Amino acid sequence: MPALTVHLKPTLFVPGCLVEGEVELNFRALQDAKIEEVHVKLRGIAKTAITYDKTTLIEIISLARDDASLWSRGGAYPLPGEDSLRIPFRLQLPIDPLPPPFRQTRFGQIGKIGYAVTAVGVRPGALRLNQRVNAAFPLVPKDTAGVSVREKLALMAITGEGVDWRTEAKEEKIRRGLWGEYSTVRAELKIPRLATYPLFAPIPYVIKVKTISTPITREKAGAYPADKSVFPPCPEKYEAIQFKLRSHVFLKAHSFESKTSVDTMVFPRNAGSESPLTEDITARKWVPLEDSDEKKGSTSPDTKGTWVQEATFRSTFRLDCPTTFALSTIKCDHDLVVKVPFPGIKNDLILSVPIIVTSGIDAPLARDAPGAPMPSDLAPSYWDIGVDGDWDSDTKE
Repeated sequence: MPALTVHLKPTLFVPGCLVEGEVELNFRALQDAKIEEVHVKLRGIAKTAITYDKTTLIEIISLARDDASLWSRGGAYPLPGEDSLRIPFRLQLPIDPLPPPFRQTRFGQIGKIGYAVTAVGVRPGALRLNQRVNAAFPLVPKDTAGVSVREKLALMAITGEGVDWRTEAKEEKIRRGLWGEYSTVRAELKIPRLATYPLFAPIPYVIKVKTISTPITREKAGAYPADKSVFPPCPEKYEAIQFKLRSHVFLKAHSFESKTSVDTMVFPRNAGSESPLTEDITARKWVPLEDSDEKKGSTSPDTKGTWVQEATFRSTFRLDCPTTFALSTIKCDHDLVVKVPFPGIKNDLILSVPIIVTSGIDAPLARDAPGAPMPSDLAPSYWDIGVDGDWDSDTKE
């Protein structure tokens, strides 16, 4: 058994709250390691490292800091016949706004934000390194206003009513090859009209895709085989499109800067269990052009029109990602993205909708608390942000 073990109850913390737990001391191991004193430290850091032309610049910002002394030789001791003793601790997070745990690692670019409690076993002597045990914990920015938004979204997901829709759309002209007439494709995303979108809440959405072919006469349309697809084809199932969250990350390490965009989440079918996916795929329909003779009452076989096809997908999704935040060295923004692939070169239609992601949480939440507004299978990154050597730079502290 190790000399030091940190015990933290799985909790989602917010700025300004207490981080409580216990450090378990194994006295046989303490004696073998010649540990004379034990203290605990709470640390929050933001680290960036950027490499250009074989030069790497590193910048570290302190976000949170608190310390407490737990034990020294000659102090508390286990009961007779026992080797271990648990000593409680209480550390304070600052009330200032804090960003969430974050990690992005790409070639030549590193951005990390993390929070941890470290138990330090002090070993006197210049040649003896202190023993250290790190325990990471998750944190989200405090969001009092978002609590009511979460409740409102939960009611929307259950009843399907009371939604004030925000509608964003994009339309483009595409063609099958390098020459020929253009067809029209359109994608539309509807989400609730909100200033911010909280984590872990069911968010209703509607995605509509519409395609309009190049003009074709009534006669040719009537003779067109029913089993032959029309260009551009309309998605026939949800899996034919992509609905995802894309994060835009800015990193800065002294004079070096970088900007990247990464897909943080992909929303699969039934991503929100409160509202199973519904699909409405309409059969293609030949529609006369607005200036055609048929609009004026003619039914000539030479009248021109277009094939119109539509697909609609309705469900809910949940956000499980870092909230939107901005530090001097790390910044993270988010877009909802609907991507509709079409045959041909550079014909994919991409609709991007900026959103501000907040926590919707204003007090610490135990991971398994009854009624806690988060799934039990919360992304591991919220509970383990990969504490590493960054926390051990002060090995004699």
